[in-house]
Amino acid sequence: MYIPSSFKETRSEVLQELIQANNFGILISQGDSKPQATHLPFTIDPDRGPNGTLVTHMARANKHWRSMNEHTEALAIFQGAHSYISPSWYEKKASVPTWNYGAVHVYGKPRVIEDRSRLHTIVTELVELHESDQEGGWSMDLVEHKLDSMLKAIVGLEIPIEEIEGKMKFNQNRSDEDRRGVIAHLSSTGKPAKQKVADIMKNHLEEEKGNN
Repeated sequence: MYIPSSFKETRSEVLQELIQANNFGILISQGDSKPQATHLPFTIDPDRGPNGTLVTHMARANKHWRSMNEHTEALAIFQGAHSYISPSWYEKKASVPTWNYGAVHVYGKPRVIEDRSRLHTIVTELVELHESDQEGGWSMDLVEHKLDSMLKAIVGLEIPIEEIEGKMKFNQNRSDEDRRGVIAHLSSTGKPAKQKVADIMKNHLEEEKGNN
């Protein structure tokens, strides 16, 4: 990933927060004849390994996992908040459009998991993560034969993180005036996705002021 110094993010807690908040990622690895990609929900264990460990599962019928072994290098991509940015929002209009966004790339070698107990834990942790904010949320309280059938239909993957890189491109290379103009216009749209970008930009500005 091309990351100019203005947009480089190295704080592990920030990168892990983006993954946790946008945990439906893309897992990419090289197959026998061409790259393979699968869209998957991930959890991250920040304390397992020096950089943390990604955990996910996929359908056993998906051939992607069969090409993975201890030598397979894989890339997981996570996309955070993003938005088109118009040059008309800048104080100086002589500019070009751009796109603000946050993204994290994670590299590692996947370990395939077929142990029933571990698979049960993987799926339970993912369900609990997303059901925790639901009133009367669903739980993994299935009758044994249905649970067995479900677990036999999947394989788990653990990816010890060997390298992680983050890009937070939110107009840090522009003047404070330009950045405030973008924040104001994004906030005025009333669209949650654009408001999220505005909030991130505002936090960046406040952090920079606090460090000066």
